[in-house]
Amino acid sequence: MSLEQSIREELQNPLPGIEYHRRMMALHNPSLNTFSEKNIQAAVALIIYSPQKNYNEIVLIKRTSYDGHHSDQVSFPGGKFDGIDSTLVQTAIRETYEEIGINLKESEFLGTLTPIHIHVSGFDVTPFVFFYHNMINPKVNNEEVSYLIRCSLTSLFDKSIIKTTYLNLNGYEIEAPYFDIKNEIVWGATSMILAEFIEILRRIEKKDPDLLESGFTKNDCL
Repeated sequence: MSLEQSIREELQNPLPGIEYHRRMMALHNPSLNTFSEKNIQAAVALIIYSPQKNYNEIVLIKRTSYDGHHSDQVSFPGGKFDGIDSTLVQTAIRETYEEIGINLKESEFLGTLTPIHIHVSGFDVTPFVFFYHNMINPKVNNEEVSYLIRCSLTSLFDKSIIKTTYLNLNGYEIEAPYFDIKNEIVWGATSMILAEFIEILRRIEKKDPDLLESGFTKNDCL
C-alpha cells in the first residue's frame, strides 16, 4: 500500500483529536480577554507532495503583516468559507490557489482532521489533507503570503523541534508550545493540527515503517 493510500485509510479511523490538540495549546492568561463570539466557517489545506521518489514534504506559509489576529504567523494555506464555495473542501482548494497558486483537485483529497475553533478570531477551522500529484511550482500572492516553508514528513518525528516560548498577544504575555520549523515559530491552531497529523503518521509508521523512512531521515526542518 502506498503512503497516499495509507493516509486516506487512517483518516477514516477514529482521529487522535483533542488529546493531541491540547499538547500544543498555549497556557491561557486569565487577564487576556480575547474570545470572539463569532463562528466563522473556514478551511485549510495540509498538502503532502513528493519532490523526490520516496521522499515527502508538507507545505506551510508565512503570512504577511496586516491588521489582524494572524498577522506574521505560520499557517497552512486556507481561509474562510465564501458564498461561491459549495463545500469547505472547495474553500480549501480555492484559498490555496489564491494564496500560493497550487491548483489542488478534489481527487487528491484524502480526508479531514479534527476541526478547531480559534477563540481569538472566531474561526471554526476544518483541516483537509491532500496528496498533491505534481511538483510544487508556487505563485505566491504577496499581499497575503510572504513565503513558503517546506518540511519533510520524517523530520516531524524529531521531538527536539517541539519547544516552548513566551509570546505577546494583545499586550499580554502567554506561554506557548510550538514547532521550530526552519527557525519559524509554528504555534496555535497550526501546531495543534500538525500534532494530530503527526500522530496519524506515527500510526502508519507502526504498521509499515518503510513508507515513511525509505532512507530519507535527515532533519530538514531545522
